[in-house]
Amino acid sequence: MPAGEMDFEQVLASMGANRFLSEYWTKKPLYLAGAKGRFEHVFSWADLNRILTWHPPPKPQLRLFQEGSMVDLRQYIDGPVGNLRLNPGGLIALLAQGATMIMDGVQEVAPSVLALTSSFEEALSCTCAANLYAGWRTQKGFNVHWDAHEVFVLQLSGRKWWQVFAPTRIDPLADDIESAPPPKGQPLWEGILTDGDVLYLPRGYWHVAYPLDEPSLHLTWSAHTFTGIEFLQWWIRTLRRHPEARMSLTRLNDPAARKAYAAKLADFLATSTQSNPVEQFMRAQKAVRRPHPRIRLPQAPVEQNAALIPEARIRLANNSALFIEHEAREPLAKFFAGGSYWYIRPEFVAAFQRLSGAQSVELRELTATIADKSLVPMLQGVIDALAGAGLLFKEAN
Repeated sequence: MPAGEMDFEQVLASMGANRFLSEYWTKKPLYLAGAKGRFEHVFSWADLNRILTWHPPPKPQLRLFQEGSMVDLRQYIDGPVGNLRLNPGGLIALLAQGATMIMDGVQEVAPSVLALTSSFEEALSCTCAANLYAGWRTQKGFNVHWDAHEVFVLQLSGRKWWQVFAPTRIDPLADDIESAPPPKGQPLWEGILTDGDVLYLPRGYWHVAYPLDEPSLHLTWSAHTFTGIEFLQWWIRTLRRHPEARMSLTRLNDPAARKAYAAKLADFLATSTQSNPVEQFMRAQKAVRRPHPRIRLPQAPVEQNAALIPEARIRLANNSALFIEHEAREPLAKFFAGGSYWYIRPEFVAAFQRLSGAQSVELRELTATIADKSLVPMLQGVIDALAGAGLLFKEAN
């Protein structure tokens, strides 16, 4: 990890990531007090001023909220479509009157936030995004609400008063069929987050936050975990390999045929449970997650053309991992990357499953997975071909 950057383990320094994942993750809220200034290298007021100066709307997305309502964009953003500009006078006037500034996707414009976001994603095995909240007066930005994702709050500067209420619907969804009723009881937890503190809220916990008539700056990471509904949707899509699943239902003219048809599709699903579809789903979702770009100039183009040696390191360029499919009756395994399917020998599957978009792996670690060493030159040829296609990076130690 480069000097000055923070990782997920350091955010939870007083507890440790392992204990957090076993006792709190997706289960219950957590408040951790921290030393003042420990997040100063993650993001600062100077970083915010730089972004507002050099990154005109709409990237990153900038919004103002006050007492639960979004402020009209035209009061602080003006100019024709395609050439929008921040209206600094309007922005400051609104903030002085109690509006809260929200900046979405800060990891796209702040390298230290990007590094920490990547660490969150690796530790939690899910997609994360960082949003910034800045307030000055005492008016809340949002009314009491719950989020359809896990929430991590890092208080960067100043203070903010939080109230947290118990969920009123277990694991609610963004597109749920029933609404979660608002909380009626007393807060489950309330307190003031100060510079260096952390607050974690699982999905569905109601919460509201208030500035304390002083400048307050915090980052919130939304961590999107996979749900049973998403697994079922993926699982159903796997039935497309069967012609019966693709047929028109207009052919089913009588109730008995329709009942038999539904039973046949259920049999297809039942048969697929033998191959552990939940495990396949989790690997498939990790594979479609794209790593944040890590560009190594000026050396990367030189390394990409270098001859492979055992000490060379290999990293996925555009994927966090590879989801490799191999059916017993098929002679080759396959994975999807770069917009098309790629086919490899079954003997290479273990090597390619070790590849990651986050950390590079030495070539000798990949070749060690192959029992038949006569196939090593062929594996190296495949790696060279994929590097030439821009799917892999070859990196020197």
